Amino acid sequence: MRQLTIIATSLWLGAMGFFAFVAAPVAFGVLGRESAGRLIAAVMPRYHWIGLALGILALCGIIGRWGRGGGGLLDRLPLILVGLMLALTAYSLFVLLPQVDALRLALPPGRSAEALAVSPDAARFARLHMVSTGLGLAVMAAGICVVILEAVRRAEG
Repeated sequence: MRQLTIIATSLWLGAMGFFAFVAAPVAFGVLGRESAGRLIAAVMPRYHWIGLALGILALCGIIGRWGRGGGGLLDRLPLILVGLMLALTAYSLFVLLPQVDALRLALPPGRSAEALAVSPDAARFARLHMVSTGLGLAVMAAGICVVILEAVRRAEG
């Protein structure tokens, strides 16, 4: 069961890393700002749903071995971290994403950098994007901790 947790969390981290460090930068580098924004907006819900599915698998791996280990903090910490990862991802999907999409759609098409600089909607979009990025980084950090904890516990037992 520990392997299920490690594999699911590692896949989740891999998907997040690929999206953040490959897909999004390439989209904005190859496509125009507007087209790249539309592409990323279409991908984001699927990206979050994949994260939720992998998080549930990781959680199943933890819960599936619940009675086998002790009840110490190291046994509960992966459960807490995966729960946090799921909560942050769900918040991003169901709360932040609809707000970001609404603001993105409210911005005028073909907007110039100067127009964006003074737009209150653009400033709010930037803040929400920053919050979303911060949540994504928190999910990644928690996921790295889960993989390390699970791998260490596996080596011990």
